[in-house]
Amino acid sequence: MASINYPFPDSKSDAERAANRRAEDEYQRQEEEGAALLRLGCELPPVAPEVLLEQVRLDLATVGLHVAPPQPLTEENQGGVMVYLNDDAQVVDWLPHAWLDRAALDMVDADRTDDEAVIRYEVVRSAMDTALGTILTGFRYTTRRPQFGFGHIVLPTTR
Repeated sequence: MASINYPFPDSKSDAERAANRRAEDEYQRQEEEGAALLRLGCELPPVAPEVLLEQVRLDLATVGLHVAPPQPLTEENQGGVMVYLNDDAQVVDWLPHAWLDRAALDMVDADRTDDEAVIRYEVVRSAMDTALGTILTGFRYTTRRPQFGFGHIVLPTTR
């Protein structure tokens, strides 16, 4: 009882002691309910990949990010967060607008990796990759890195 701050830590009257007993009972009830919910949560099956992807899309849209529609991208829906299911994982990645993507690729092909387009592309990809990882972690998604490149693989959980 000492570690819990009840309404009257140093009860001096019957009313204060009764209030402490009620607070202790309420605390115990909440602890038992929390433990029961945790047990139930452990028994739930993993969330279906399609449901998980929709939840990730919704969460990223609520923070103000443009979530690009699934492939193929159209001229009006270029760039933004891509959330998709590949052969073995749920992937979240950032795609810059197509014009920056093409310009950077053209400069790399021309062996001009110090060109402004390439620098912008790399800065944006790196910054958005870090931001996405931070947001996903903050929203309590379990993620891992893909074997190559940028992006985040969202692992199924019992959310």
